[in-house]
Amino acid sequence: MNFHLASEKFPSCRYGWIWYGVKGVLRDNTRVAVKRGVPGFRQSLPEFQTKITALSKIRHRHLVSRIGFCEEQSEMILVYEYMEKGPLRNHLYGSEFQPLSWKQRLEICVGSARGLHYLHTGSTQGIIHRDVKSTNILLDENYVAKVADFGLSRSGPCLDETHVSTGVKGSFGYLDSGYFKRQQLTDKPNVYSFGVVLLEVLCVMNFYRSGRKQSVR
Repeated sequence: MNFHLASEKFPSCRYGWIWYGVKGVLRDNTRVAVKRGVPGFRQSLPEFQTKITALSKIRHRHLVSRIGFCEEQSEMILVYEYMEKGPLRNHLYGSEFQPLSWKQRLEICVGSARGLHYLHTGSTQGIIHRDVKSTNILLDENYVAKVADFGLSRSGPCLDETHVSTGVKGSFGYLDSGYFKRQQLTDKPNVYSFGVVLLEVLCVMNFYRSGRKQSVR
């Protein structure tokens, strides 16, 4: 992979990471999506390491695939399969897209559910996403839904544990109030967040209120 070519084409970003769709980065001209950590941004490294660890364990039709990565000096670059149609949220609220048919909505919901189910059951402890929302469900050129962005994910509880005690991570409007209060993590907060996504898809209800911070990080 020509990571040098990719790193020269990124605009600046103050949030630590930025997505950039690049065509021709790979030798076979495969179109990919590239995520680059801004050099010197302290929060980028732990998230980068989390993504590498999580994505190395999973492979599923309804999860965005990692093609490669680069960690060299101050550069942190992740390369993913390119999702032509972008985030689900854009198709629910964006005026530039044709409304999704009911058949497409059903297939998107079922596909996303299968991806999340694999995360929860595909390994001994499972992987808990912690930031399920309509912007983290991406659509390919055929409107196949894939769950994306594992920067906040972590392993679930061991077999002899009921939960993982951890700080709250996620996005307002999608957070399970029980998890928010008790800070005890299981796969249930993921299920709650996905329920909010289902309501968005079915009712086109925007659960993010302007004037509030969107993410808890």
